[in-house]
Amino acid sequence: MRRVVIVVAVVVVLGLGIALWLAFGPNSGRGPGDASPDPASSASSEPTTGPLPGATPTTGSEVLPPSEGGGSDRLPPRTVQAPLVAAPLPPSASALGSLVDGFPSAIVGPMSGSDVVESSIATEGDRMQVTLTARTDATADAVTKHFEASWSALGLHSTPDAGTAALTFAGPYESMTLAFSTGTGTGTVYMIYSVFRTK
Repeated sequence: MRRVVIVVAVVVVLGLGIALWLAFGPNSGRGPGDASPDPASSASSEPTTGPLPGATPTTGSEVLPPSEGGGSDRLPPRTVQAPLVAAPLPPSASALGSLVDGFPSAIVGPMSGSDVVESSIATEGDRMQVTLTARTDATADAVTKHFEASWSALGLHSTPDAGTAALTFAGPYESMTLAFSTGTGTGTVYMIYSVFRTK
């Protein structure tokens, strides 16, 4: 009888050991395909609210501040052109066969080899009107090219022809018009009408 009790006790202890091993063993509560969750994978599935640490920036991912002092691709500052004549202006006057005193010959003087027929100046305040009539043996085309080159060198710009004018140039403070007289006999007679301002 005592032997039977010992056998039963051993069987009970073995049964409890097996039950505890099944309940708290390494695979307890998991099926054959279960695996422990990966903290990194679960964290990556959550949405992020900003750039990831260590992320590699891509082209266009950031806006650079404008460089101080400007870059070489910027246009240079525009130079303001000064008036071609300055105060005080000469008094109003006219002359036949010569240039009147104070005539701006460096700007609208006659072409070399020309004979001056008449010249005049009319001033009022900061404005001056100048006229010149001259005759030359050169062709009208040669006269036109001469004044076109001369006025371009002064920084003036060609403008559309007005009426019968052969050439018109203008700047911020001045304008010049070249025209030709027809039916005057021999030679080429040309006329220049100019307006100047000092400011």
